[in-house]
Amino acid sequence: MFTDHLSVPTVEDLTLAVDKALRLGRTTVRTSALFPRAAAVAGAAGFQEADRLALLKLTLDDHPGPAERPAGSDRIRPLRPWHHDRAAAVDQDAFGPTWGNDAAGLQDVRRATPLHRARYVRADDELAGFVIAGAAGDYGYVQRLAVATAHRRRGIAHALVVDALTWMRRRSLRAAYVNTGVTNDAALALYEGLGFTRLNEQLVIAEYRGDR
Repeated sequence: MFTDHLSVPTVEDLTLAVDKALRLGRTTVRTSALFPRAAAVAGAAGFQEADRLALLKLTLDDHPGPAERPAGSDRIRPLRPWHHDRAAAVDQDAFGPTWGNDAAGLQDVRRATPLHRARYVRADDELAGFVIAGAAGDYGYVQRLAVATAHRRRGIAHALVVDALTWMRRRSLRAAYVNTGVTNDAALALYEGLGFTRLNEQLVIAEYRGDR
C-alpha cells in the first residue's frame, strides 16, 4: 500500500511494488487516497479505480469551535497500542472486510504523519469508536474515524472529531482536511455540520489485482 497521498509515484515505482507484492504471494496492491495526477500514473501502471473520495477542508481560524464541550467528551480516552485489536474490530465493523483496518493497519495510520493524536470512546463497557488525527507542517488531518454500528447515532463521532479539531487548534494549525466516500452521506453530513467544505478535487484509491 502506498500511504503518502501527497507524493506522485512513477509507473516504475508502482510496477516494482506490484512485482514485490506478487513475489510475496499477495494478489492485491492498493494505494491510499491519490490526487488526480497520481491516480493517472496508477492507471498507466495497470491499476483500476477501487473507490472515489470527497476531500473536505476546514479553515481553523474561521471556526473557533463549539463554546461548550459536546456530549460524550467526558468519555474520550487515549487510544494506546494495546487497544488496537479492539479498535480494529470496530474499524472492520464500520467499514467492512474490504476497507477495514487490522491492528497493523491502524499502527500505519498513526505513523503516517510526524505528529498524531489517537482517542477512543468507551460505551457499554466496550470500545465504541475511535479517531486518529495527525499534523504535518501547518495542517491537520482526520486520518481515521470509526464508530461501531451498535453505537451510532449517540454523538460519538461528533465528540471524537471535535476533540481532534480542538487538538489542532491548540497547535495553531491553519486548516484541517478529511476525506470520505462520495456516497457516505452520514460522514459528509457530520463534517459539513462542523464547518468543513467540499473541495472540487476528488481523491481515488487505486487497486491492482494480480488474479485478473
